[in-house]
Amino acid sequence: MSPVVIIDLDDCLIPDGTAARAAIAAVLDELAITADEQAVDTVLAAARREWRENRQITHREVERVASWEALWADFHDLPMPPEVVDALVGNDVRAWRLALDDLGSSVDAQVAALAFRRLRRALVVPFPGVEQALESLGERHELWLATDGCRSLQRAKIALSGLADRFARVFVSGEVGHPKGTAGFTDAVRAALTDGRTVCFVAGDSETTDLLLAKTGGWPFVRITDEVRFAGAAAFCRCP
Repeated sequence: MSPVVIIDLDDCLIPDGTAARAAIAAVLDELAITADEQAVDTVLAAARREWRENRQITHREVERVASWEALWADFHDLPMPPEVVDALVGNDVRAWRLALDDLGSSVDAQVAALAFRRLRRALVVPFPGVEQALESLGERHELWLATDGCRSLQRAKIALSGLADRFARVFVSGEVGHPKGTAGFTDAVRAALTDGRTVCFVAGDSETTDLLLAKTGGWPFVRITDEVRFAGAAAFCRCP
């Protein structure tokens, strides 16, 4: 049985924060609004304000969704009570209305929200070297993906990235019912280590969620940073 490598998704295999900023800037540019760093910060602040004021964001399906992710997440078909879904649907339009007001623009918020979804989807592209690194690791390891967020968005990202067929198992916190880094999430991963499977290492960018997954599982951790990209992750393998 091949050893398992557990890999994070956002800002490890594909860009997240930088892609959100780039998509916001592209939206503003399309709408003929100054698209400088301050304007992007204004949109992100409005998105954060709208998301945090929604009392339903503590539901386990969405508790690890970031405010910028909520600008293009699909909440319609998540297995949540109707009142929770109703409170979340339309978050993107409301957030864009706040942002456009803050920017002094009267542009239709629906137009901005749809533009962001289109432009953000186009930016789901693996970092350079990721596909080759996964191919290399996959020759001797079983690859698993562990990611925080709601199932609809995270699985859409995986599909858009073109990496879906690389992974034997995918764990999304919204599906698992526990955030990554908690004992409940680690227990779900550990329970899947059947037939003598062992973990070679966990790779991720976060010193909290990803590192805690490794610590609670008792597995080696490789932190992906600006200096150590996932393209070089295979070099950390210590399997015989």
